[in-house]
Amino acid sequence: MKPSPLVLVVDDNEDIVTMLRHALSRHGFRIDTTTSPEEALEMAAKTTYDAAFLDLVMPGRDGATLAAALREKTPGLPVGVLTAYTHSPLILNLERSGVKVFLKPVAIQDLVDYLEGELR
Repeated sequence: MKPSPLVLVVDDNEDIVTMLRHALSRHGFRIDTTTSPEEALEMAAKTTYDAAFLDLVMPGRDGATLAAALREKTPGLPVGVLTAYTHSPLILNLERSGVKVFLKPVAIQDLVDYLEGELR
């Protein structure tokens, strides 16, 4: 039996991390979480993830550069970026590079639908 997909969640807001961990777990996904972009890179060096959800604005390394680093390690990795920003050249560049942008507050069903579509 194939294990459930493993999803990495990175957001500097612990409440969002906790909410996403609980919500996505209830939909059958295995979840690794961190509030640190640098720790996320360390985790990705040791573990192969099936998908990732990242906050856009975080201290140190933003979600865009983290997405690029994760996709460099795992080409084609489905990555969703969570943000409150609606208009930004950065948002357009993320979408052009294949990163799915989700606006905060995010509907969990939208994340589940995205994962199910990408991980079929």
